[in-house]
Amino acid sequence: MRNKILEKTDEIIEIIKNSNEYQQYIEISKKMKDNKEIVSLINNIKKLQQKLVKEQSLGNDINVLDNEINDKLKRLEEYPIYLEYLYLQEDLNKSINLIKESIEDYINNITN
Repeated sequence: MRNKILEKTDEIIEIIKNSNEYQQYIEISKKMKDNKEIVSLINNIKKLQQKLVKEQSLGNDINVLDNEINDKLKRLEEYPIYLEYLYLQEDLNKSINLIKESIEDYINNITN
């Protein structure tokens, strides 16, 4: 039974990898990595987020950092390729969660 489940899981993974949505997601990811402005903005946001978490844990005021992060996120959202990336990412996550829930339901029904 376990081998059969692993086989089916591998099949599902292959179906996802071969889907148009996943292929588009990979293609857009590569294009984004080639865009120095987008990469710079993302890296800058990550650094600011880390700094924000550190400052917050110290009990310091984080409003300035929070505003700076939001400003950079708005700039990032001006890039259509980034918005398309987010859309595809969300769509893929929904599909994967649906598959996960279906598998969990199936397994729970077998064991009950």
